Amino acid sequence: MALDLDPGLTAVGNPRLVRAIVEEMAGGAIPFERFMELALYHPEFGYYRKPGRIGPQGDFLTSPAISPMFGWAVGAWCRDQWERMGRPSPFAIIEPGAGQGMLATAILDWAEGRADGFREAIRYVAFEANAPGSDPRVEWATPPMKPVAHGVVITNELFDAFPVRLFEASARGPVEIYVRWDGERFVEARGGVTTIDNAPVEGRFEVNPRAYPVMRSLCGLVETGSVLVFDYGYPQDELWAPWRTTGTLLCFYRHTSNEDPYQHVGEQDITTHVNLSELAAAAEGEGFEVFGPVKQSEFLFALGLPGLVEAARSDLQEYFARRRALEQLTDGAGLGRVRALAASRNVAGPPAGFEPEGAR
Repeated sequence: MALDLDPGLTAVGNPRLVRAIVEEMAGGAIPFERFMELALYHPEFGYYRKPGRIGPQGDFLTSPAISPMFGWAVGAWCRDQWERMGRPSPFAIIEPGAGQGMLATAILDWAEGRADGFREAIRYVAFEANAPGSDPRVEWATPPMKPVAHGVVITNELFDAFPVRLFEASARGPVEIYVRWDGERFVEARGGVTTIDNAPVEGRFEVNPRAYPVMRSLCGLVETGSVLVFDYGYPQDELWAPWRTTGTLLCFYRHTSNEDPYQHVGEQDITTHVNLSELAAAAEGEGFEVFGPVKQSEFLFALGLPGLVEAARSDLQEYFARRRALEQLTDGAGLGRVRALAASRNVAGPPAGFEPEGAR
């Protein structure tokens, strides 16, 4: 006898999350920004509450998950900043959105291997609201945090996961995208026309309303120091280029990308590219000097990452592991496209990796 196998809400995503979103809609529609926030950050069922998101068995890879070499390079960058500040102690390394602490562990392991006082000076503070790590050397904290006298703030793919407002250009101006439930699935609805300076006149685009204030708050964490951001993004003129008519929204489910945020709800990542011009303006508003953006591949090559590969030639297994990692971290079609942006206050610059091309 054939049974009723219709999965119902499960076909859309996490059924408990789908039900929670539908209940909030109350028969109407919510802005896409709110839909994305619930899909990713619902306090019980959001995607970022899901363990094992990052890595070969998860949905996507980040640079710290590829190899500790990325963290070693960032650790060396932090040490250079420490030197430029006169070797202060304590010296804070602050990492918002630290995840399970893979970057923190690699940086601290690198510092442990040196005998120059750097490790002893470090106070490593990490923020992670979802599934924090367990490295005992890391101080897992909850914002707000008082500014430190000397330090650096490091973020890796933090801003590209912020909920965004989604718009579609029209003859009358940008129209905001809303989301409603049609009884079987989530579908889009159109909101009102709004005004956005220099907005695209064709196609779709996103606005990340949280990026600017968050960047300003991160700059406010250090009185003397720097902020180093790694994220997928472009300056505004590239992000909203006339030919980019479909926006930058992407979803990742089991290492496969798609452009449909209304499937696998609560089970897939949703990201958009960051407006790096906004991050730069936010830093400048806090009295920081901005450097970059540069591609992650350029940054890592400028710091000398290939030298770490060559240093392992006596151990062929380690050599080939490092070589593969270098290729992944600098792949022009993958993580090498991540942009690095730095901003400094009261620190002699430009920072390592951001020198004028002839000075590298």
